Amino acid sequence: MAVTTLYMSDRDLEKRTFTDKKEADALDKKLELAENLRLFLEAKIEGMSEEMAEEIGLLIADNKDQMLIALKGKPEVLMETNQDKGNIESIDSQKKAG
Repeated sequence: MAVTTLYMSDRDLEKRTFTDKKEADALDKKLELAENLRLFLEAKIEGMSEEMAEEIGLLIADNKDQMLIALKGKPEVLMETNQDKGNIESIDSQKKAG
């Protein structure tokens, strides 16, 4: 019988497992960023629902590389991302697909 090491993020509500530690760490970092963005948005925008803040936080975390480029002075990269992917999916449909 073979033994396989599995990795998972304690932030992942779906409890996905990975055989590659690097993939599990990447998911954990993304989820941590999304959670902190959610808390930031809720604190800064009065009346924003937790669900909306969570969706925005996850959207930014999923597209952090494009966001960084845009923040460094090339905002047009955000439109290129939008054209490539079409409409952004809701967090629920992303969780079901994940």
